[in-house]
Amino acid sequence: MKQNLKQNQKQNPNSVTIIDESSLLPEGAAELIQKAAAVALETEGAHKAYFTLSAVSEDEIRKLNFSMRGVDSVTDVLSFPNIRYPEGKTLGDAPGLLKKAYDPGEGRYFLGDVALCAARARKQAEEYGHAFEREAAYLTVHAALHLCGYDHMTESDRRKMRDAEKAVMRELKLFRHGGGGMNGNDINDINDKNTEECIALAEQALEFSYSPYSRFRVGACLVSADGRRFQGANFENASYGATICAERCAVSNALIHGAKRFTKIFIACDEGYAWPCGICRQVLNEFKAGDMEIWVGSPVSEWKMKPLSALLPESFGPEELGIKAQV
Repeated sequence: MKQNLKQNQKQNPNSVTIIDESSLLPEGAAELIQKAAAVALETEGAHKAYFTLSAVSEDEIRKLNFSMRGVDSVTDVLSFPNIRYPEGKTLGDAPGLLKKAYDPGEGRYFLGDVALCAARARKQAEEYGHAFEREAAYLTVHAALHLCGYDHMTESDRRKMRDAEKAVMRELKLFRHGGGGMNGNDINDINDKNTEECIALAEQALEFSYSPYSRFRVGACLVSADGRRFQGANFENASYGATICAERCAVSNALIHGAKRFTKIFIACDEGYAWPCGICRQVLNEFKAGDMEIWVGSPVSEWKMKPLSALLPESFGPEELGIKAQV
């Protein structure tokens, strides 16, 4: 494998030097990590650049997190940039900064170090329903962008970084809206155009979220029985109980336009999954047409679907009160 990595570095001057002393990475993961690093750096315009990535245990990354950040917890990946960037700037905005990171021994520019917790990446891959290699590739992209000056401390920075991650994952052909795992088909193969458009509308709705307290944005696209689509986004309130979820926002939007029966809803967050809360499941149950499809995902996660009956078994609805569904 070392020979393959050296050959890869010669073919592509943008790369990552992988340190895996305990063999924590499964066979095949290193090659995809190399590719993810190369594409992320190339996308940012970092030519002839590299960084190191150490595969570490949960105990090791906890110690690093505490010593470097004062946070006593296990995380998935940590980045330690070699370049100091002006506030709000990335390497793409200030390519001249790359000269300060020149490594004469390598003949390339050194961007910094990354520590990736293999055990945490494996757990997250299982939770998100995709392969370890895909999760490791995403974490590599995330870390590489940090080394290039990206951050997610503010809402605008978060959006900028998520857009950059999405662009790289698309280039790697690892950004998929549907299931299928690492070796599955992408969205163009497994989903129809309507599904793709609904996912795009749900992700677009993230921009309308008002979430200054939780900083957890959620967007939704609700599909009525007659095929119309209605967007919604979560909006919070200083009096927390007044907060409205994206799902109920979309339902309200649909009701004032005369739609009362719904077949599907697509729910997006910035990363991972945002399954509907209990009250939203009950509201969706009130207006479902058949066994409603609940789709969840994000711009950087594969999309999953479960029927509403699986999320709200033994449900109580209008039928129990002898009321016919309104159309």
